[in-house]
Amino acid sequence: MRDLLKAASVLYGHLFLPPPPTEAISILMYHRVVGDLNMELDLPLGVFSRQMAWLAQSGAVISYDDAIQALTEGVLEAKLKYVLTFDDAYEDFYTLAWPVLKKHGLPATLFVPTRFIDEPDQIPLAERWIPKAGNKMKPMTWDQLREVAADPLITIGLHTHSHPNLLKLSDEDIAKEITLSSDRLSAELGFSPVHFAYPMGFYDARVQRVAQDHCQTATIIGGDLATPANTSRYEVPRVPIRRSDGWFWFKQRISGRLLGEEKFIMFVKQLLGKQNGY
Repeated sequence: MRDLLKAASVLYGHLFLPPPPTEAISILMYHRVVGDLNMELDLPLGVFSRQMAWLAQSGAVISYDDAIQALTEGVLEAKLKYVLTFDDAYEDFYTLAWPVLKKHGLPATLFVPTRFIDEPDQIPLAERWIPKAGNKMKPMTWDQLREVAADPLITIGLHTHSHPNLLKLSDEDIAKEITLSSDRLSAELGFSPVHFAYPMGFYDARVQRVAQDHCQTATIIGGDLATPANTSRYEVPRVPIRRSDGWFWFKQRISGRLLGEEKFIMFVKQLLGKQNGY
């Protein structure tokens, strides 16, 4: 069913949407790479490893900092570039993902919700999404984070303290979430990160305005390739990599050929008069 939907969305994009840009950066978003949970944000390690090998061979992976500079200055090459980001600091980043990244010399950014590190039962991906899977979703330890942060290939980013829906918080509480996260990372790692990822991608103009006082950039989800036209320092689009993408659809997604997927889903919902996702 998902493959059929993806194929239909590619056709929809080909017929009704402009072609994906070549002067762009595909900022990929990962979470877990274990494959032991039935969820889109948990890729099997073998699939992830194959993706990283292909990206390394492309020679087009750049750091998040270099991407931000290129996007804000509006100086992009005609060849599509890629950036790797990971959310939530699950233990498997240290045990599985990081060794693969080191093997291929790939830079990556890790966005850390600090309460999860302090209190492992405070899982960022709510258990209501993955019933009875909490015992598999362990965080990195502070010692592991210190080791990872010492790697020049890895950039540590902010992801609030408790991973809340910022839309539901007051301005003061949003600021507290970011500053507490920054303070914990500074105390444990010796520096304060400058990049921020909105938890679950939830933000609006008010959340964005508060974030501007506490970080240099903030990333959203969206699914679009990042271009100077659609990117600001506090609206940096990322492309979520999904388990159902496998290998074939992964290459379609990161090249922008699945940009119409969400638009196509909304189109189908309107036709069917439904509001629930697939």
